[in-house]
Amino acid sequence: MNLRFWKKTSEAPVEGQTMFVEHRYDRWLLALTLILMSVGVVMVYSASIASAGASFGDGAHYLKRQLMFVGLALGAMVVTMNLHHDLLRRLAKPLLVMAVLLLMVVLLPGVSATAKGASRWINLGPLRFQPAEMVKLCWIVFLADLLSRRQAELDSFRRAWGVPLAAMALLGGLLMLQPDFGSTVICGGLMLLLVWAAGARWLHTLGFIGAGLAMVPLAILAEPYRMKRLTAFLSPEDDPLGVSFHINQALISFGSGEWFGQGLGNSTQKLLYLPEAHTDFIFSIVGEELGLFGGLMIMTLFGLFVWRGFHIARKATTAFGALLAFGITAEIGFQALVNMSVATAMMPTKGLTLPFVSYGGSSVLILGASVGVLLNISRQEPPPAWMHRLIAEKPKARRVTSSNRRLAAKGAA
Repeated sequence: MNLRFWKKTSEAPVEGQTMFVEHRYDRWLLALTLILMSVGVVMVYSASIASAGASFGDGAHYLKRQLMFVGLALGAMVVTMNLHHDLLRRLAKPLLVMAVLLLMVVLLPGVSATAKGASRWINLGPLRFQPAEMVKLCWIVFLADLLSRRQAELDSFRRAWGVPLAAMALLGGLLMLQPDFGSTVICGGLMLLLVWAAGARWLHTLGFIGAGLAMVPLAILAEPYRMKRLTAFLSPEDDPLGVSFHINQALISFGSGEWFGQGLGNSTQKLLYLPEAHTDFIFSIVGEELGLFGGLMIMTLFGLFVWRGFHIARKATTAFGALLAFGITAEIGFQALVNMSVATAMMPTKGLTLPFVSYGGSSVLILGASVGVLLNISRQEPPPAWMHRLIAEKPKARRVTSSNRRLAAKGAA
């Protein structure tokens, strides 16, 4: 089966003829994204109708906002899928600086919006923006640019890990001040994956994986609420009405759906029993209303999405494009895996949404832009002529040393 059917080329031309090449987007990935967004709109409405009616007197409140978010996300996707991804190379450092500044702004009193003890949002009038969602994409762009330029030097520990570790320390520190442990873990995991994928030594990568795993228990012990979540995960029956309430209600929701569910819109747990039913625990509502069959359908869609994303990375024509596609795909796939694992009590409770499906403006908007970048990479199209001046690498100044002078003098003689 030819998996590259979306990119059609004419047969080899005979002498004197012109060959025309048509660059098309990955239609599989585009279709999967639209399906997941459509499922998300339906499930957000179904999961939020009770809480929206109780809080705002309008059962369609979250549906209307989600439709607006999806519209903005599709607009962002159209822009990024038609703007050559190599332009991001020139913007890699400015984007990272902007991400750091946004993480600082979100900590300022009066500017940030606080919920459940966390300051993760910036107030924008009737809307709120979560910088951590943009930080993930900016981080991937920065690493892809840095590592693609250093491919021949990644055997060196300093050249492979020096800058990524320093930048990660800054980002991780700012994220933990919110606090946002989940985004910190994702950014750290993306760093390990991208440096490894770029060609760093296995020994160095495994060493950092071990160090990262060793730091997780320390991070859990540092905050009492994280320790409570771990205890609830290990023994959910000990405090069913307290710290284990989320996990128990999620299991009740998913378990009551059995094979084919209670029917779309017929969830009982969304009637203010399951907290965050339209955000963090929307996969539990999927299980209750559509059953195990519906849950497997969502898992299959994400599995196909990851397959197409890695296929795009493997077929990319540049190292930057390959690393960028790999990082975006890995980030979306990992977040989906964590969310579904939490909803089925396979991991401790973590505040990560289900990509494309959960309610949320910042997440859906950045995901739309990210998929647009993936689709642009899938075209395997060279940058247009007008962009050459913007993306051309500036020649590096050569440092003059005494040995260079001697060699030049010898050559002149």
